[in-house]
Amino acid sequence: MQTLLNLDFRTIQSELLKRDFIHSSELLSVASQVFRTKEHGYRRIDDHSFLHVLNFEALRPYSLALVRPDLICIQIVMRGSYMRRAVDRIDVVDSTAVEISNLPRSTSDAKLGAKLRGLLIVCERQHFIDTFKLDVRSLPQAYRPIFASQLGSVEPMRLPLTPSLATATDQLLACPYPEPLRTIHARAKAMEIICELATRINTLGARSTGVPPARHREQAIEIAAAIYRREIDKPPSIDQLAGRVGLNRNELTSGFRVLFGSTPRAYGHMIRMEHAQALLRSGTLSISEVARRVGYEGYSSFSRAFLAYFDRPPASNLPNLARMARSGDAEP
Repeated sequence: MQTLLNLDFRTIQSELLKRDFIHSSELLSVASQVFRTKEHGYRRIDDHSFLHVLNFEALRPYSLALVRPDLICIQIVMRGSYMRRAVDRIDVVDSTAVEISNLPRSTSDAKLGAKLRGLLIVCERQHFIDTFKLDVRSLPQAYRPIFASQLGSVEPMRLPLTPSLATATDQLLACPYPEPLRTIHARAKAMEIICELATRINTLGARSTGVPPARHREQAIEIAAAIYRREIDKPPSIDQLAGRVGLNRNELTSGFRVLFGSTPRAYGHMIRMEHAQALLRSGTLSISEVARRVGYEGYSSFSRAFLAYFDRPPASNLPNLARMARSGDAEP
């Protein structure tokens, strides 16, 4: 049996004028019984827009009725999917594209065990047009009502999920900072996403907005590679990485072989070793500190990995003066 939930986005927006964050439990009394997540709520971007992070598992099937008058809703899903009903139209919202819509009411349905990872940005329609200098008249006719009318359109705008958008979304979702830095980081990333989308909307013209499935998978692999390069000190497991970019393990592995000629694990290891070599050659860090910065807990395990990869020990990459100064930096 579905749990029926109701939310009014205007009520959320009004409450966020007084504070930076509203937990879903304040709006939905059964939130903890429906969503398994570390954080489920709504965060203020500015007086005219807010952010909802999707990173949860559905503990029971639910139907969420949304009241969202005259609001532009930007939906980015990195993993998972759900059904959206509006008027007489049913859409599957998934990771194949960014969706931008404006409807007074809609209903989202999710099954038991559904896992969603992504975000929702909500912005007042006129503020979106004025602030980001949207040229509504230049848009394809089918999409103009989204921005030109309070009633919106049942047809959402679908734009490709580019590597830059996906990376910004992943960085927002994986934010390591405590408050108040978490809120500052979330606002910056949300604005980055809005700015890119506004720029792309203005350059649409009559071009098609579809995304070929093959290109979507390729973009996901590019994003996964960027995560390896960014998170050198704590690389994700293959399963974690696949989940973050919306692919299964086999798709991730085959995609890495096609683009990079190696498995994800081998690619990640290469990035760590090459970064370690660069740090050693700079002569500013000890071997133990370099080991820590590329995700190894101690000197010994790093030294073995480095020797196996380069066929020489880490110390061979230290500049002469640095090697002499660190002569005591050796395995106990």
